[in-house]
Amino acid sequence: MGEQPVHYSKTTIKRRLFFSNIRMFLISFGAVALTARIMMFIIQVTGRPESETIATIRDSYIRDMLMVRWILFIAVSVIIFSIINNIVTNRMTNRIVETMEPLGEGGRQIQAGNLAYRIDYKGDDEFRPVFEAFNEMATNLETSTAQRQKEEAGRRELIAGISHDLRTPLTSIKGYIEGIETGVASTPEMQKKYFAIIKNKTADLEHIVEQLFLFSKLDMDDFPLNLRRCDIGLVVSDITENYRAEYASRGLALNFTAAPENIFVCADVLLLRNVIINILENSVKYKTGEHGQMEISITAENNSAAEQGSALLRFADNGPGVQAEMLPKLFNVFYRADPARSKQGSGLGLAISAKIIERMGGSIYAEPSAAGGLAVVIRLPQEEKNES
Repeated sequence: MGEQPVHYSKTTIKRRLFFSNIRMFLISFGAVALTARIMMFIIQVTGRPESETIATIRDSYIRDMLMVRWILFIAVSVIIFSIINNIVTNRMTNRIVETMEPLGEGGRQIQAGNLAYRIDYKGDDEFRPVFEAFNEMATNLETSTAQRQKEEAGRRELIAGISHDLRTPLTSIKGYIEGIETGVASTPEMQKKYFAIIKNKTADLEHIVEQLFLFSKLDMDDFPLNLRRCDIGLVVSDITENYRAEYASRGLALNFTAAPENIFVCADVLLLRNVIINILENSVKYKTGEHGQMEISITAENNSAAEQGSALLRFADNGPGVQAEMLPKLFNVFYRADPARSKQGSGLGLAISAKIIERMGGSIYAEPSAAGGLAVVIRLPQEEKNES
């Protein structure tokens, strides 16, 4: 069934207050008159000695005159009450209207785009929840609008980054294909070299597309995670040992320092491996010397006695480092701290890493390392040791 239509009363507040007061007066007056009538009846029935006034009332003429007086009294009372009621109603209505005027102004400010407008209501009455609800609505609207603008700016940055990163290898592929077509690569050796370069650039394009696909799936929360309880020290140790020789050949030495005790977390091991590889790749790309060092360590962080602690994974290199004001931006899509590095990667690695860690319930941030390079720190919720 559809929603039932809501019917709003067309009666104004002023009119409703007026009739409410009239009803109150009539009910009160009727109650007093009924009480007086009952008392007179009781006096008559019980044979109580009659006063001169009661004896006079028995006379029809006097009774009629008394009735006329009662009617005149009621008429005058109604007139006086109506005047007083109208004055009181006007004052109450004006008070309500004046109190609600800031709400109307707030609506006009919000409609004009001033989402920072708030109503400072000093009263502590029935209207206070209304103004508090308005301020809360304005705050939520301002927050959601700012988030939407941020996401829109991120999408524009994403499109610009995609255009840049796809154009670079495509331009190279086009150039080398034209070299083969025009005979610049005239020998079999040159052609073989050109084909190898084209193959590498094609692989770069494929990697960029795969990274974009992974990022979009993570961003839409449409990428299933295979979370399981694991010893984070053993996981990182295995990854380090498996890639130690490969990165050593590329000039990056991996030094792993295990935690003094077992630390358990709930993580997707394959995606965590992706995060670690992204961090190592960045260190390799941006190292300034022939040989670089990557110090990998795991420690336990106890938040409080009542809360479970965290596992801290720290990856610190001795590379060129990043300026302090640029550190929070490293995990933005396509952000590169140094424009000269734009040819060395897509800029998606750390953004994807941040999405993965967030999906695991953790956080990731960057800070200067003790060796003057960059340190990437991952914090994951720690699991109880006695769980099976």
